[in-house]
Amino acid sequence: MAKYTRAEIVRRIATMGRLHLAGSDLAGLDLSGMTLVGADLSYADLTETDLTDAQLSDASLWSACAARARFRNANLSRASLGLADLSDADLRGAVLERADLTGARLDRADLTAALLRGAWLDSMQRAMATGAPPLRYPARHRPTTCILHEEHVSEPVALRCGDRLEMHLNSLSEAVPHPSGLARLVGAPILSGPERPAQVAGPPCVLVFCAIAPGRARLVLEPGEGRAPVVLEVLVSP
Repeated sequence: MAKYTRAEIVRRIATMGRLHLAGSDLAGLDLSGMTLVGADLSYADLTETDLTDAQLSDASLWSACAARARFRNANLSRASLGLADLSDADLRGAVLERADLTGARLDRADLTAALLRGAWLDSMQRAMATGAPPLRYPARHRPTTCILHEEHVSEPVALRCGDRLEMHLNSLSEAVPHPSGLARLVGAPILSGPERPAQVAGPPCVLVFCAIAPGRARLVLEPGEGRAPVVLEVLVSP
């Protein structure tokens, strides 16, 4: 069952401009005709979601599960669909010009009258076998920093390769000489770190990670001394 309603998504777009719902459950929602330009829907569940006539140019659907989704006449130009599951999807009349479909599953997908000029379709087996990102995916020139406080950990953290994640831990305010013992990844090796920023000392404890590879994992921070661990899901797209 979808976690969000169409009305909630409209409010999010009105508040934030671009939609950021990486890893979210949007299965079965009616999002037809919506403007979702540049939306981050990587790793999202779009199973049977209706995106008919939606504007999804420059959107990221990297590793999204979109089986049986309806994209009829949708604009997916320059969208990232690498490793997405598009099996049985309705892509009739969809605009996929310069879209990246590297490694995407297209079993029984209907691409009748779809526009595929400049779409990237080769190296599929390489990507499927190794989980590697698309070979031509453009490097990000302006990495961003996501600052997260432990009391605000709730939804998955969505990053792109090169981004930094700063975790502020009030439960560990004292100086930490060896921060590497505080954190562990469960899942893919998608982050490097942690490091302590040289210019930051004292409370709160700040740990810095860098997104180095696409994938998903749980980041577990263990303050010790009987304190409960801080656990968050991290999703990294190219």
